Amino acid sequence: MDKKINEFISQYKNKNKKRFDINTLENFIKDSYRGQSRYLSNGGYERFYNEIIKLKNKDKIKEIKSSNYNGLNPPLKNRWEIVFKEEKANWDSSKILQYSDCLDFGYYVNNLSYQTELEWEYIENIYEFLKSKDSREWASVEERSLELFYDEKFLINRKDGLKGKYGILNRLKLDYNDLKMKKYGEMFIYWNRGVKEPKNIIILENHSTFFSYKRIAEEGRSILGNSADILIYGEGKKIENSFSFIEEIANIENIQVLYFGDIDSEGFGIYYRLKERYSNIDIRIQKNAYINLLSICNRDYPLGNQEKRPIHLSFFIEEMGDKLDKKNLEKLQYVWDRNLRIPQELINYEYLLRVI
Repeated sequence: MDKKINEFISQYKNKNKKRFDINTLENFIKDSYRGQSRYLSNGGYERFYNEIIKLKNKDKIKEIKSSNYNGLNPPLKNRWEIVFKEEKANWDSSKILQYSDCLDFGYYVNNLSYQTELEWEYIENIYEFLKSKDSREWASVEERSLELFYDEKFLINRKDGLKGKYGILNRLKLDYNDLKMKKYGEMFIYWNRGVKEPKNIIILENHSTFFSYKRIAEEGRSILGNSADILIYGEGKKIENSFSFIEEIANIENIQVLYFGDIDSEGFGIYYRLKERYSNIDIRIQKNAYINLLSICNRDYPLGNQEKRPIHLSFFIEEMGDKLDKKNLEKLQYVWDRNLRIPQELINYEYLLRVI
């Protein structure tokens, strides 16, 4: 409950409002708990009263003495005021000026609460690095984080928002390149047919299809009209983050990537986000694979609890273009409208042998 109360107070602070009504705050808490019963199960008014008194004792809020009481037991004044404490600069202005040849301190000048001892220690580390940057080698984000922030996971899997605890790079208007660090993609599972400079790559959403494609490729055959230097097992959504590893095994300027997944909202979404996130790479859908998948499916497969976003379907249809004739378009729409899916595992090794 204390977090919810502080959230309310922060909203008022952000709007430069000093005074609030205790009933408005209590109703905000009730709404946060989605009703009276959950409010009561989390301590109800008794806990609410105690939290208000704690904030009062910490001089974060104060009651307006001329206001009436709320009529409850124990009583609270109806009107309260947020205590705005004047912030003071904690950093040496001469040091700020000295470091300004490499760093932008604008945010810290306007937001004095961020002028903490630990933040300054981080800034000193960053400044020393920047002064010797030309003689330093590139490192992973984890390695540089450990060096500068004493924690290899400082910048990993955390929101790096401007006002967040880990937003120091944004506050200083720096990026990964400034600190010569790189976020390496997690390795994905892949097969290379023995090519030093691969050009044709196919991503498969699922494990079984990856191995069916691999058997055909190992036999030197094309796969539904497409050759493959590299096959990648996407592991569903995981490929969205791990695909950056492609730079370690291929020249991204010289490759064409085909994607083939399930015919369902999740499969379409994976492709949509891959295209969006890796716009510097030539990624397309393996059209022939989807046409074959539509043609051989002769029963309904339930979709399950997948989230459906119409934009993903529209994008897929647009990408298929003329390959998607009226019959297949109607079948695709049927699958989508009835919350169905077509698993790519229908295209197995035996099927691939028949259509070669």
